[in-house]
Amino acid sequence: MLSNPLYLFALMGLIIPIAIHLLSRKEGKIIKLGSIRHVLETSTQQFKGIKLNEIVLLMLRCAMLIVFALLLSGLQCSNQRINKWVMIEKGLEQLPNLPSILDSLEKDGYSLHLLAKGFADLKDSSGRNSEINYWQLVEELKQKNLSEAIVFSKNNIENFKGIRPALPANVRWISQPLPSLDFPLKAIHHGRDSAFLLMGHTNIDKTYFSTKKITTNASPIAVTAQDTIKIVLVSDADYDYDHKIVTAALLAIEKFTTTKILLTEADPSNAVSSSTDWCVWLSAKKPEEINAKNIIRIDPQMSSDLIVQTKLNHWAITKRLNQEIALHNNLTMQLAILLLPEKNLEQKINRYDRRMVSDSLAWSHFGGAKEIQASIQHEPANRNLIILLLVLLIVERILAYKRNQ
Repeated sequence: MLSNPLYLFALMGLIIPIAIHLLSRKEGKIIKLGSIRHVLETSTQQFKGIKLNEIVLLMLRCAMLIVFALLLSGLQCSNQRINKWVMIEKGLEQLPNLPSILDSLEKDGYSLHLLAKGFADLKDSSGRNSEINYWQLVEELKQKNLSEAIVFSKNNIENFKGIRPALPANVRWISQPLPSLDFPLKAIHHGRDSAFLLMGHTNIDKTYFSTKKITTNASPIAVTAQDTIKIVLVSDADYDYDHKIVTAALLAIEKFTTTKILLTEADPSNAVSSSTDWCVWLSAKKPEEINAKNIIRIDPQMSSDLIVQTKLNHWAITKRLNQEIALHNNLTMQLAILLLPEKNLEQKINRYDRRMVSDSLAWSHFGGAKEIQASIQHEPANRNLIILLLVLLIVERILAYKRNQ
C-alpha cells in the first residue's frame, strides 16, 4: 500500500543509469601486432569479470532508484492478522435463533466478545452492564486489527451518539430486532378503589404511552398520588409558533401521563413573581427575576441534541421549534423526562425502549462513491527502506571504487 503513489514517477529515473551503461559501451581500438604470442597468454577471465561487474553495478544503481521511489511514495506494510471476532450486545444472546448461529461461528474460528467498551470475552461478561455508544465502539474496533468482525446489535436509537464513522469493510453489522413490549410506568390514585395506569408500548419503530383506568388491586405496580406541576410559559410575538409547539407538547404530557400541569402564560416584560416549578422562556430577551426552581430557555446553538443542560437547573432548547423539528427530536418525550417528578422515568423508558435504527441508515456515509477502507493496520516501511538503501549504496560504492567507475 502506498500513501503517496504519485511519487512513483521517480521510477522514470531508471532511464539514466541504463542510458549511461549503454552509451558507455564503446568499440575497442584496432591495434596491429607483429605477433599474437603474448595476447594468447593473457587470461580471458578478467574481461568476463569486467562485463559482469558492469551489469552488477547497473542492477545496484537501478535497485537504489527503485527503493528511493518507494520511500518517496510512502510504502506501507500490512500487518493483518487472522483474528476473527463475533460481538454480541448484552441481552441478544437469549434470542431463540442466535445461540445456534454463535455455536457455528465459534466452530469456524471466531471468538465471542461482548459489544461494549473493552470487548470482554462473552463467557466472562455475564454480570457486566456498561453504557454503549455504537459509533465510539466502531472507532475502537478499528484499532483491533482484525481480519473479520461480525456484530450483532439491537441498534437502539439512544446508543448512537457523537460523529458517525464509516463502517470498515471487514466489519459486518447485523441488527437484531426485539419483539414488541408493553410495560407499566406509573399508577396514580383516582378515587377510593380505582387508579390510572400509565403504560408504555415500544417496538422497533416507535415508543408511545397510553392511560387506562383500573382497580387499585389490579395494578401491576405500586399506586401513588397524582403529581402536580406548576409551569409558567413566557413568550413574545416573535416566538408565537414555538409557543404553540411547546403548548401542544405540554398538553400531550398531561393527557398521557395523568400528571396535572398547572400552566400559566406571561409576557417577557413582566417578571414572574409567584413561585413555580418550571419556567419555559421563549424570547430573545434574557430571563430576569424569575422565581422558578428550573428554567428552560430557547437558545439556538450548535448541538446534536434538542435540549441540553447549560448549568444547574437551567436547560436550553438549541433550535427554533416547528412541527418537523419537534417530531424528529421527540420534543414531547424530552420535555416529559425533564418535567415529570418521577426521577427514574428516563431510566425506565430507556430500559424498555426498543426503537432501533436500520443498518442502512446507521452506517450510510457521506460522499456516496467514497470507498470505505478496511480497518487493517498498516505500518510505514520507511525504516526498512532506508536501511536497504544504505546497504545498496555502500555495496555500489565499493564495487564502483574497485572498478574505477
